[in-house]
Amino acid sequence: MVQELDKARLGVYVDTKKLEEKYRSLKLKDAPFTWRNILNSINAIQRIPTKSPKYSKLVRLNKLANKILIGGLVGLLVAVIVQLVGRSYEYYLILMLVVLALTNIAYFLKMYVGHQLDKIYNENKEELEKHGKILKKSIEYLLSRLREEYRKLGVRPSSICLKLKHADYDMLYVVQRPGILSGNYKLCFKK
Repeated sequence: MVQELDKARLGVYVDTKKLEEKYRSLKLKDAPFTWRNILNSINAIQRIPTKSPKYSKLVRLNKLANKILIGGLVGLLVAVIVQLVGRSYEYYLILMLVVLALTNIAYFLKMYVGHQLDKIYNENKEELEKHGKILKKSIEYLLSRLREEYRKLGVRPSSICLKLKHADYDMLYVVQRPGILSGNYKLCFKK
């Protein structure tokens, strides 16, 4: 749950229904915020890109990328059938090149959309941080509860590490910074 809320602080989509079930199952009596406050913050963060004039274009590009990927899968299926039927090897090669080109086009479109969404969030950093404060305080509360539970079980909390998008939590320290393949910090509880 901590990881999902941490992702939500960045604007990454999270399934709020599942998150609500998890939150309610914890039966937190002294939580700093109600689920309604947390949900409002998540929704406000996820609405930030929709206010941009570029948003409708980005939605269309993302749908186009999805359709191109489906076209690539269909092309791959046709290429396999052509190969199995025993048609000429040239048809197979041409189809495979088309599939490769379609996949790359879709990949670059998806990258472009992601980059533009990051840009929109960066342009609205104050609003993102404003709504993220509630999530951050909720995460810190959950981390303190998690730490208490580990202590009750006789586990040293300092031996427990989490992979999160943000490294600004008071009771955690950075063990590993995000790398090329991972956008997450590896954080452990302070002693």
